[in-house]
Amino acid sequence: MPGTRDRRSRRRSAPRRSLRFSFVLPFVVPALCLTGLWGHTAAGLLDERVQLQSDADRDSAVARPAQAVLTALQNERRATAVWQAKHSRAARAALDAARRETDAALTASSGSAASGGSALRRRATSLDEALAALTEHRDAIDGRTLSTADTFQYFTDTIGRGVLLVTAAVRSDDGSLAHGGSATVSLVQITEMLSRQDALLSGALPSGGMSSADRTRFGQYLALRREFGATLTVGDLPAGTAAAYTQLTDGRRWTTLRAVGDSVTGAGTGLPGTASTWPDAADAVLPDLQALGSDSLRGLAGDASDRADDLLLGILVGTAATLAALTGGAVLALRARRSTLGRVSELQSRTEDLTRTLPQLLARIERGERVDAGPSAPQGRHSTDELERLARAIDGLGRVATDTAMHQSLGREGTEKVFAQLIRRTQILVHRLISLLDDLERKHEDSDLLKDIFKVDHLATRVRRHAENLMILSGSLPGRRLTAPVSLTDVMRGAVAETEQYTRVKVKNLPADRRLAVAGRAVADVTHLLAELIENGTSFSPPDTQVSVSATKVAKGLAVHVEDQGLGMPAEKIAQANELLAHPPRVDMTALGEDPRLGHFVVARLADRHGIKVELRESVYGGTLVVVVLPSALLEEHRSPVLDQLTSAAAAAGHTLETAAGQALPGTGNQAVAGGAGGAAAPVAAAAEPLVHSRVPDHSGFPEYGGAGLLPPVSEHPVPPPPDPAPRTGPPPGREPGRGQGTPAGQAPAPEAGRPPTTPRVLPQRTRGASLAQQLRREAAQAQGRREGERDQGVISPDASARAMIAIQQGLERARTSRTDGTDGADGADARPADPRDPGANQL
Repeated sequence: MPGTRDRRSRRRSAPRRSLRFSFVLPFVVPALCLTGLWGHTAAGLLDERVQLQSDADRDSAVARPAQAVLTALQNERRATAVWQAKHSRAARAALDAARRETDAALTASSGSAASGGSALRRRATSLDEALAALTEHRDAIDGRTLSTADTFQYFTDTIGRGVLLVTAAVRSDDGSLAHGGSATVSLVQITEMLSRQDALLSGALPSGGMSSADRTRFGQYLALRREFGATLTVGDLPAGTAAAYTQLTDGRRWTTLRAVGDSVTGAGTGLPGTASTWPDAADAVLPDLQALGSDSLRGLAGDASDRADDLLLGILVGTAATLAALTGGAVLALRARRSTLGRVSELQSRTEDLTRTLPQLLARIERGERVDAGPSAPQGRHSTDELERLARAIDGLGRVATDTAMHQSLGREGTEKVFAQLIRRTQILVHRLISLLDDLERKHEDSDLLKDIFKVDHLATRVRRHAENLMILSGSLPGRRLTAPVSLTDVMRGAVAETEQYTRVKVKNLPADRRLAVAGRAVADVTHLLAELIENGTSFSPPDTQVSVSATKVAKGLAVHVEDQGLGMPAEKIAQANELLAHPPRVDMTALGEDPRLGHFVVARLADRHGIKVELRESVYGGTLVVVVLPSALLEEHRSPVLDQLTSAAAAAGHTLETAAGQALPGTGNQAVAGGAGGAAAPVAAAAEPLVHSRVPDHSGFPEYGGAGLLPPVSEHPVPPPPDPAPRTGPPPGREPGRGQGTPAGQAPAPEAGRPPTTPRVLPQRTRGASLAQQLRREAAQAQGRREGERDQGVISPDASARAMIAIQQGLERARTSRTDGTDGADGADARPADPRDPGANQL
């Protein structure tokens, strides 16, 4: 079917082989093939060489001795025929000499055919059997009991067996040697036919006549000689023998023998007159033919031996050449392997360097660092080598990866910038909204309306925090920044105020005598960090449980504990979250997982910015305990503002304020403390009785914190009666009756004389114009007095001076606080003054 794929047609992955094996295999296979081919060729050549050497040995050891025996027998047959014809001494001497020559040839050729083949040994055995009767026939010849015809027939048969032995000895499987052996055998047979003619004619010359039987045999031998001569290929004879045979057959004596033979064959019983020339011509030609036969056999043996030696030399040279080729190939293969492996190793090292440097380069790009693209490959060099092209491709891949990462990083940076600009615009709108809500809270005193405004303000505060989350995720700094330190209690309260279920959060304060403060540069981030953790605690715990926030001083700084009573987290989730908090990754959905926890990511980014350690643990209540360790570099210590206010008031009144240990605070004298609830100077004890400040917990008017600015009903906190004001003719100008007389909003009334100062449980109500400085109040009162026709007294009482000093000091304190808030507001943060009824009073 179209679109389907046969599983059997899948390409199987090739087995992994070493690169060395890839180099060895292409060399070993041809080497084996070459070795096998040359081995087969050398074996054939060696076999041929052995055969040629065997042929040469047969020619030398069998054919040539047999030819010598044939020559001796031919001479003895002629001498025997001559002696039987005329029985002269000369004939007898010639016969004896011929017999000695025959005996010597027989002695030299004895056992020569023992190493030949079966056919050769059979021929040799036949010749030996014939020669065994030679002595008996000689005796018969000497006793004149053997006829001439029988003698001729014996010698002819014996020589015929010798010719067969020579024929078997020169037979060869080699073509040229076979042709040479056939030509040599023809030459031997020509010599034998001529020797037979010579024996017949030499035996007939003394009597001058030849019997018809001998004449017939003479004619037959002549015909056979001519037939052998016609079949003889002179070119097949060895070079020297062929030339000598041609010269011999072209000579005058050969012509004479041909003419005499023709005349003897054509005559009657008598011999022709030219027959007398036969012995001389035969004596000259016949030995030459016999010598040519022996030389031809020697030439055949020499040719066979030379060719055998040439083959042996060829085998040796071929073997040496093959070994040289294999050695050269092995050397070249080793050099190529070494060179290629070296280049591959270099390429591997370059790739490993790229593998090490590319992640570092990408990490630097991810961190926003500027990275050079790196040197490009030389353009003028274009190598056709595969490894060089591969190296250039790898380098190009690294450059492309770097360029791509740089472009992506620049694109992300642009996107983050656009994202940050949009978030900042949103923050500006949120900050303006919070400012408007703050104005509404100051303008209206209706409790129901203020409650609704507080709810909207709280929602706006949460929206601001979520907008800051987006700023943090985009890699930008949040808008809120402070310069003055803020107490840790206020930081924790501000964090609680930014959560949705703030009523479930319980904040535990620090000791009042020495309070810890967070450095201004980290106030906004620490508040945000704690708000995220508290939000998680309230979100993932039952609604009827509380989330506790506490702080403990430790060796490395301050440990803030946020503990809920929820269901907790699995161990692997806790480990994963701790890894994220310890090593915050770049904003990436793949790094955050399928179910991203953006709160954890925001906390991790904020903690990493200031070196804060955040760790999740399992709570003993079954929920989750978060330990936030603020380093000492982010912490500052300062005394309680209530104690500072009392010290300032005592210094203005000239009294000495002591701690519970009896140590006088600096800057105070034995004067009355100014600044009561009504603003008049409080009566004091004797100068010897200094004011003693007991160690009173400082909550700035709050009990143990239970929510974001929410207080128990007023009925639960009865307002203590204000102390008796100093005698006055009337209220100060610009001051409404029944309002606080000289104590700014947020300051506790001065303690009555004779008892230690205390902090009111409920802050006083906010009064319009209460935060004005004394000079502004006086100017407003003078302006009002002039409008009413009152006369400016021009006299300032001591009480007024004390109140003025206190107001100036408190105004300066508020100015510093307002300056800090103003700096925050310039960046888009909430710049409202702290107000216990204001939901943003505890925010940063």
